[in-house]
Amino acid sequence: MAHDIMSQFYTSLNLPLQEKLMELTRIIDHSTPSKDLQALFPQLISNIFSSSFNNGWGLRTVTCDTNKYAFEGLISFFEPLGPMFRLCYKLLSEPQLKYNLPLTDLPIDLQMTLERGRCPQFYSDMLVTDSQSLNVVALALNPFDYYIFNFALHLVSNSQQKSSWENWSSVYFALACDYLMHFLPADPNVSVMPHIPNYTGKVPMAAPLQTANRPLYSPSLLLIPDLSGSSMSNQHTTQNQSRNEVWRSETVLQVFIDIWMSVEQFSARNVESFQRNYTLVSSSPERVRTVRVLVKHLHSFSAKHMSDPAVRSSALRKYARQIMCVRAYHYIKHLVTTWPLDASFRLVMELWLSLIQPWRYVNNTISQDRFPIVNNNLEEVGATNTLDASFTQFIAENFPSYTCIFQLVLPRFMRLDLTAYKNAVMLFRLGKVFSQQHLGPILWNLEQAILDSGSGLNLSPDTSYNNSGLEQSYTYNGVSLHKWVTIAKQAISEFNLSANFEYEPIWSDSMRMFASELVKKIIAAKQTAENNVQEFNRRLRLRNQGLWSAIKIFLMIENEHEEVALLEESKKVPNYLTTSIHHFSTIFGLNENTLLPPEPIIEDNSLEHSSFVNSTSFPLSITNKLRSKTTKVHYMGDPDLMPITTYESTILVRMLYQIATRLNEVYGYQFNTLWNRADLLGFVTREILQGPCVIQTYVKDVTNHQNIVTQELPARLSLRRLGSHAFVVWVTLGYIMFKLFSYSGFFYLFVLSVLWVSYVFTKASFKMLRLI
Repeated sequence: MAHDIMSQFYTSLNLPLQEKLMELTRIIDHSTPSKDLQALFPQLISNIFSSSFNNGWGLRTVTCDTNKYAFEGLISFFEPLGPMFRLCYKLLSEPQLKYNLPLTDLPIDLQMTLERGRCPQFYSDMLVTDSQSLNVVALALNPFDYYIFNFALHLVSNSQQKSSWENWSSVYFALACDYLMHFLPADPNVSVMPHIPNYTGKVPMAAPLQTANRPLYSPSLLLIPDLSGSSMSNQHTTQNQSRNEVWRSETVLQVFIDIWMSVEQFSARNVESFQRNYTLVSSSPERVRTVRVLVKHLHSFSAKHMSDPAVRSSALRKYARQIMCVRAYHYIKHLVTTWPLDASFRLVMELWLSLIQPWRYVNNTISQDRFPIVNNNLEEVGATNTLDASFTQFIAENFPSYTCIFQLVLPRFMRLDLTAYKNAVMLFRLGKVFSQQHLGPILWNLEQAILDSGSGLNLSPDTSYNNSGLEQSYTYNGVSLHKWVTIAKQAISEFNLSANFEYEPIWSDSMRMFASELVKKIIAAKQTAENNVQEFNRRLRLRNQGLWSAIKIFLMIENEHEEVALLEESKKVPNYLTTSIHHFSTIFGLNENTLLPPEPIIEDNSLEHSSFVNSTSFPLSITNKLRSKTTKVHYMGDPDLMPITTYESTILVRMLYQIATRLNEVYGYQFNTLWNRADLLGFVTREILQGPCVIQTYVKDVTNHQNIVTQELPARLSLRRLGSHAFVVWVTLGYIMFKLFSYSGFFYLFVLSVLWVSYVFTKASFKMLRLI
């Protein structure tokens, strides 16, 4: 029987995806937790998350749009109550069963934390040490933890960093949302299913050491926050029982935060390690978007800790926000300092704005992120929840997340083209958040109180709340800020671990001068944007006049709807910039009337930026920019790899590119030889082939700086011109005309070939004779 299970298992791995899922489901549901099933489990995990093209299951590439049946099949197999988790729970019947995860598979910063012994208590019963060196070499994980670790690592795998802009609705992203909703339910009355009452594989947590100086934080996870009412005899039993009821939520919380928000900072001491693991530590757009969903859900999950009737989950909800905010601060700070200078930075900025606005997600559901049919671009619509005095504590505890990152984000806009729609939206969003009621005044009062309380901003974690230096009482809107000032100072010290870190105030004279220059730049950009709208309107009217324009639109050579959409975007830019002027003048206390516009903005081709929106329209936006003459964009890459436009057939262009590429590989040398000939054959060749050219591409180095790499392309065959809709329409019309006169398709192709050959030879002959 055991041999049958193993043979069936290995056979199923080589089947097509749908058959593989059906066969594995049958094996899981009809097999007992035997030794063979235990041995096959890590092989199944390796096969699922393998980086190999042949063996991997493609969780990050399969989407509902590209392959609906594969998408639904994978979701059914990996959902929280699906066959994969049924296998994990079946193997849990053996509490001592553990699988080793090598420490080298973890992110670098987590490796260093575990090696130094500063790890959270969550890892205390997982560490595997070498008997000779006494170094931590692996983590011993139960089947559930082993799957969750590998699932989380799959997102940061360096072999998967080719993640595409279009894979917003991949199987992996959908499963991440499902796992968060299932194992970390926002409703405190909902328990994690299925119940596993008899599992004893988790050891009880030790109560954290509470200090008088740190009533708001705890250095470790406490799942029973109030043990004072229980006797010492039953304390261990109660704590062990409680952890065994929430350990799955604890695993998903800790693992997702530690792995998805992992950061390896670049320094002179670890340059070799940084270069070796650069693709691992850099974040893909997909990863940033997934982390944002995690942040939003944990805000909602943590908001219910006060009303949670189940005490065992209440401490986990408080702990979730504490560890999430600190890790997210360092992760976002790393992203801000390394992200490319283009409009895709909106992904990072929205992640940051989600982190610092927990009031937006008190009753949040991530279903709008999980299901692509729901419009999840809610930032411009507005939030239903607003900031009130109850969030003053959160703002103080996370003071650096507001101020320090704000000072890193703001200078980016001095280097951006603010007349571009996506950049204007980003600027508008930033100003809108920091100018909302209460937030700016609370931050300003806290900063002034910190500066007035003394120069010592680098306080130790043990600084007393009863600081005798704080003699003045600070209030805002009737709320005393005295207690929160010390907490904010302590947060500055703890969030920024550098010994020589010195806090720079936002509302200082230097920042006020910088803000004044920024507002002047926005005013100038607004004037330029208004001129662009007028010019766009004029060109659109001229283009749509006449019979030839109507024919082009009919033949789909030009898409009128795209032009109208671009015009509507352009009209919004001045409005966004006008509102941004008001927002930033309010934030920094500037007088708009005294800010004279500077010299007109000189457009720099090097600062053109790719448009980005959190949807599948990213490639289309690039195409629109390349087609628009007003943007002065010059495509510097391979002409055959330009984004496919709306007047081209996607299937035809890709098919013709594959054919041309193969012919160039086989006959490239002959093409180049014929191109250089000076006789008639050379002139004919130069009419057919694409000439040699120099292309430029951007390549990032280890410090994330972009370098231009120049490459020479030889003479080559290009068939892209045959992929336009206009060509297909005219060829089809010609074929219909020949059919009406009872000519065959072969005769039609013969006539086309003769006409083309005659045209090419005639033109080449004229050029040879220097007649044209």
